[in-house]
Order: sequence, then C-alpha cells, then structure tokens
Amino acid sequence: MQLEQEMPDDFNDKIINIKTSENIKADAKEPWKSIDLKGKIESKFLFRTALSKSILPFALYKPDLVVLPITINKNGSDEKEIKLHSADELMSDGYLNASRWFKNAEYFWDLYRTEKNKKIDLEKYLNWQNKLTNQNLNACYLVIYNMSGKDAYSTVVKRENLDLGFLVDYTTFRLELHNENEAYYLSSVLNSSIPNLIMKDFQARGLFGARHISKKILDVYFPKFNASDELHLSLARLSETAHKKAAEFIEVNPPQHELSATRLGRYRVDIKKHLHKEMKEIDRLVKKILK
Repeated sequence: MQLEQEMPDDFNDKIINIKTSENIKADAKEPWKSIDLKGKIESKFLFRTALSKSILPFALYKPDLVVLPITINKNGSDEKEIKLHSADELMSDGYLNASRWFKNAEYFWDLYRTEKNKKIDLEKYLNWQNKLTNQNLNACYLVIYNMSGKDAYSTVVKRENLDLGFLVDYTTFRLELHNENEAYYLSSVLNSSIPNLIMKDFQARGLFGARHISKKILDVYFPKFNASDELHLSLARLSETAHKKAAEFIEVNPPQHELSATRLGRYRVDIKKHLHKEMKEIDRLVKKILK
C-alpha cells in the first residue's frame, strides 16, 4: 500500500487515505496487476513489512506499508497476540472503513482466486499455516533475511524504531529474539560470505546459477550465541558497527531508481564494498566459529 495524502506526524488513532502501491502492481501478475484499490482505513490496520528488495546487508530500506485485517490485543500474561478478522466482523466491531476495504479485497479474491483456493476465504489465505498469527510481536528484535537470490542478506529490525507494528512477509525468513547481542551476532553470520559459499554445495540452481536460499543457509552449522564467548561478542559488535555504517551509506547514497532485481544486486554489492573492513573481519571470525 501507499499513502494518498501527506505523511501524518504519527499513526495513532487516525483515518488514513491509502491506495494500492504502484511498485507492488509493477511486480504483480495478471489479473492481480490490474487491481487498484483506493479508500480510507483506520490506522490500527496499517503495518510495516519488508519485501525481499527491502533487505540489504545490515540495513532495512523503506519498509513497505501493508493493510491487514488483524488487531493486536494483550492476553492475561500481558503479552501481545494477533487476532484475525473477516470484513463482517470488522463491521460489527465498528471499523467501517476497514470493513469496506476488506469487503472490496474479498470481492476481487472471490473473482480471481484459482480453482485450488476456491474454498479458502481471503482472511484464511492471508493466515495460511498461521503465517500471521504465529508471529511473536513480543520479541523486541527480529533478524530477517531474503528467501530468494544467490546469497543471503540480513538485517536486524528493532521494533521500537518503527512508526508502525512490523509483520514479516512470506518472502522473508525471520528469527524472533529478545537479546540484542544475539540478534547482531546472527545477522553477522548470515551476511558473511563463508556460510553463503558453503551453502552453494546444496543450493538449488537455475539457468543463471544458484538461487532460492530458503532455509538452506541454516543447514550450515554455526554455534548458538553464547554471551560468554568473546568471538560471539566481537561478531555482535562488528555487526552493530556495520548496521550504523550501512545506514549512513544509504542516507548519503540513496538508490536513484526503483530497486529492480539488477539494481538491487548492485546496490547490495556497493554496501558490502563500503563495509569492506567490517566484512573482512566478520569473515575471519566466522571461519573460526565454524571450525
């Protein structure tokens, strides 16, 4: 989604004008490509997400807006839980704009869904295999990496730094954590060239070489984070520095065009070149922990 108004000072208890993102439509297939939804939405149904192209080495670039028929509530243990709703349920709860939006979405879903999905409602499809409701919103840190491509690129997402709640897209793999050093440690390992090279031996291959990272990089053994291990802490510190330097690089050298597949690959390489010193040391330490 994208805003069809000026960016508000905050998203607290507001009615927001939105429409289907032009960037998403460009990547979509027919007949979904031609769908153009516009309307108002209660801000509590707006979230941030990261598509694969948003994930850069040690950086999250412009996380996309997404509209979801969910509410976030706290249980008896004061923990956040995700509840999924139909358009009719949203209407009954008084969310008229959200109900209207998802009614329109349901119309197009019913019109264009495949034969395989004929018996699946839109909200059930969105939560297929509980991919939404199983996400842990109580984890302060997320380590995410891209599902497709030749190499894994990873970044740490701190929920507190975002203007909206963050939900992970199905094209992205996530690790939900409460320990900041552990998050930085894991991101350094995933960004290292060492496990990415080892993974090539059992990674799927296409016409242009290795592709589809999926969970293959997790098949490369690396030790669980140990807060008492100086190597692990050194990797965490290097990763934290790399995150700061990557953010500075993006601010000074933002992409000049939409990140197509080719441009995305080049931009990721540019960031790693900028982090040459940190990457060299990360690779050296990762070699040690993989022995």
